[in-house]
Amino acid sequence: MFRLTALFHKQGFPWKTIFLLALILMGCNSTKYVQDGDYLLNSVEIHNSTKDVSKEELKSYLRQKENVKILGFWRFHLGLYNLSGQKNTGLNRWLKKVGEEPVIYDEILRQKSGEQLTLFLKNKGYFNAIVLDTVFLNVHKKAKVKFTIQANTRYTLNKVDYQINDESLRPLVFADTVRSLVKKGKPFDSSLHDKERERITQNIRNKGYFNFSKEYIYFLADSSLGNYKVNDSLVLMKEKFTTALGVDTFINHQKSKIKDVYFLVGFDPQKALQSDKSYFNSFDTLQYQGCYLLYGENINFRADVLMNSNYIFPGDFYSAELVERTQGLLSELQLFRFVNIRFKPLDNEVDEDGNQLLQCFIQLSTTKVQSYSFDIEGTNSSGNLGVAGSFSYKHKNLLKGAEVFDLRLRTASETQTTRDNSEQFNTLEVGVDASLLFPKFLMPIEIESFRKKYNPRTSVSTAFNYQRRPDYTRTLANSRLGYNWKSSRYVSHVFSPLDFSLVNIPYINNVFGKQIENTYLKYSYQDHLISSISYSYVYNQQELARVEPFWFFRVTTETAGNLMNSLVSMWEQPNQEGFREIFGIRYAQYFKSDIELRYHHSINKINSFAYRFFVGAGYPYGNFPVLPFEKRYFSGGANSLRGWPVRGVGPGNYTNANPATNYYNQTSDMRLEVNAEYRFKLFWMLEGALFVDAGNIWAIRPSGNEQLDKDGMFHLDEFYNQIAVNYGTGARLDFKYFILRLDMGVKAHDPSLPVSEKWILGNSSFKWDDTAFNFAIGYPF
Repeated sequence: MFRLTALFHKQGFPWKTIFLLALILMGCNSTKYVQDGDYLLNSVEIHNSTKDVSKEELKSYLRQKENVKILGFWRFHLGLYNLSGQKNTGLNRWLKKVGEEPVIYDEILRQKSGEQLTLFLKNKGYFNAIVLDTVFLNVHKKAKVKFTIQANTRYTLNKVDYQINDESLRPLVFADTVRSLVKKGKPFDSSLHDKERERITQNIRNKGYFNFSKEYIYFLADSSLGNYKVNDSLVLMKEKFTTALGVDTFINHQKSKIKDVYFLVGFDPQKALQSDKSYFNSFDTLQYQGCYLLYGENINFRADVLMNSNYIFPGDFYSAELVERTQGLLSELQLFRFVNIRFKPLDNEVDEDGNQLLQCFIQLSTTKVQSYSFDIEGTNSSGNLGVAGSFSYKHKNLLKGAEVFDLRLRTASETQTTRDNSEQFNTLEVGVDASLLFPKFLMPIEIESFRKKYNPRTSVSTAFNYQRRPDYTRTLANSRLGYNWKSSRYVSHVFSPLDFSLVNIPYINNVFGKQIENTYLKYSYQDHLISSISYSYVYNQQELARVEPFWFFRVTTETAGNLMNSLVSMWEQPNQEGFREIFGIRYAQYFKSDIELRYHHSINKINSFAYRFFVGAGYPYGNFPVLPFEKRYFSGGANSLRGWPVRGVGPGNYTNANPATNYYNQTSDMRLEVNAEYRFKLFWMLEGALFVDAGNIWAIRPSGNEQLDKDGMFHLDEFYNQIAVNYGTGARLDFKYFILRLDMGVKAHDPSLPVSEKWILGNSSFKWDDTAFNFAIGYPF
């Protein structure tokens, strides 16, 4: 294996070729395939006078848009299409397939775009809006369309009336008006009508009305009042009923109550469709907590597994919310290939109160409970490439209660980047880990209300890991108890009340050992014990196939050693060095917290932006004057500052000038980082990116190393001058299931250099020593 920079040093990076190709694609005749009399739609502009409606919203109503652009000006895909020739060859067909056909200006679509914009503005309350369009045609067969919007005054809601024709539903609707999206004084917006219909419908269906739908609700808007006011009226209709004589009449909506609940375990939809009603005759029946369990084969799990994930019981009123929750919880059990819940109204059957009766059928198609795999894979740890082999075994029902047991054996070797930019397979890692996930809340006391609301999971895990690096060797044994649950659609929590780690370091390289001998850092490379408690809060809007902008926010707090210190201090006095031990091993004390914020925004199907902010700090105290090595922060690498190698930045202005220390190993107590990336799709599976990364690490407590404490400590009035900055470009291959990524980062500001040389960008010529190439799997954030 060789480093990419070595290849480029030897052969030269093909900048001229890439630049020439870019010029060709930009300079290609963009009207090559535009017929005489036609015009290429060169641009569509919208000049909008109102701030309440964004250009992005308005552009979505255009019936015709220009060819997509990269960087806001480069019609790359049109250039590919125009590179094709007239002959029907394989290359020409491929260029036309991956490229984009020129968009020809269409007069009819322009008129429809104006009509759609006008209609959209009226629906937003701009009833007097005027949309003017202008077309510019030039001799180069290009057209420019400009829409000028005069929105005028926006109408507001004067009052909101409710006409609830169903007397039984009036209390439900009126009791929930405080959450209404349509309120007096707000700007008129017809899109809120549909959202309000859905909100009211969901509330009614959660109160037992199985047959209710939003089609029973509509709005009437009266804008004839003057003074830019609108009277809004919400109308809720009764249910239409046709008598035996064919006469239509209207009745109040009927509530529905669950009569029977059937769990169909081992349900095979294909066999059910192929056979007649006798399909279920071979099923055995078990009654448990009022529900019926029908199974075609022996049930290999306890019945309470289903009940703990079920919120649908006989005698309860129908609730769409509880049906959705049951569907989600049963799907999470990993026992079933698919889960389907359906209801069957019983004709002419009502209870003593006149409520319609329903039968609920929960179809559960089972899956294999055991699996194993052997894998050989390429690895990437923050930019360090390697190879690994692993064996995995999974049992999804170990104790007959849907407990998921995972066992994994793994061995790996990775490269470590040296200061002379060479790479070697010089690290070895061997590990085994096992975990057991319980689909319930295991605690000494049972909190039934919490369990029913959030249905938490309990995880117990243990692991052993052996690591050999050029500068040290260590072993790590860990045991952990954790709980995780979701409190809403986007919010999840992870709480670990017990987390024990025993770290043993049997070997330290002599050169590295001498470097840290007289500093507090030496304690990070001594045997130690960590007993920690941690909690993480995660807000994540990201969903599969979601194109809308989304946020990701995570905050994690962790504290270690406090409980252990309180217990040990009862019988153990500090030794001569001033610290306590348990079983002859020193234990760590610290507090640590991280905050991470991400935002992803898609401009169109080609272009998107991604941003990340990260800040974290750990403060050691008491029995251990420095953060343990595995808890310390580092920067640089494929998912961090891409202009530096892993652990190659900071702390602060610090420079490790010791030539005998060949490997990067720069860590500290605090990390601050900001990243921004512009991503664009090119052709086939290929994507491109431009990015900027900025950040560094700093020390919070003195280390005992005079130079490190001078240059690496965090100071509020100095830290911004110590920010490392890089820029760069990247290429990605999207294989749908995973992303292969190659990023080239170039240093722009290097805080380790003398003051006059820190800003490299604009002050010095390009040098390969200022670049780093990072090969990775997946996006950096």
